[in-house]
Amino acid sequence: MSTSSEAGRGTARVRALATLAAVVVAILVWVLADSVFGVELRTPDGPGSSETSELTLPTAAVAAGVVALLGWGLLALLERRSARARTLWTRVAVGVLVLSLFAPLFAQGLSAGNRVSLVLLHLGVGAAVIPAFRLGARTS
Repeated sequence: MSTSSEAGRGTARVRALATLAAVVVAILVWVLADSVFGVELRTPDGPGSSETSELTLPTAAVAAGVVALLGWGLLALLERRSARARTLWTRVAVGVLVLSLFAPLFAQGLSAGNRVSLVLLHLGVGAAVIPAFRLGARTS
């Protein structure tokens, strides 16, 4: 077995565990918000809308997993196409995280507890994924 093959498997394992961690973080935040603090998580229906929709536990968990997998896919693509994959991916990932905070922070129709819970959910998923995916990523 070659060293690059072993490194690739190790990197894939770390990223798979980070994806799982993102799902677990989303579940934990949702459960804490709902069961401990009594916050019914809701998401804005669209920009400028004061209408909201319930954020269910399965939806939160699946969304965290999908976002992590999309990030992994983008990083894999960048690793094939750029010597600066880590830097480029990190900039995109942090940018997406920052943009994702706009809805919970500025949308109408959300309670303060809901805003805090959604922000923690987004930050928790980002904290699970971004540092882990950077491990082993190609640098310049």
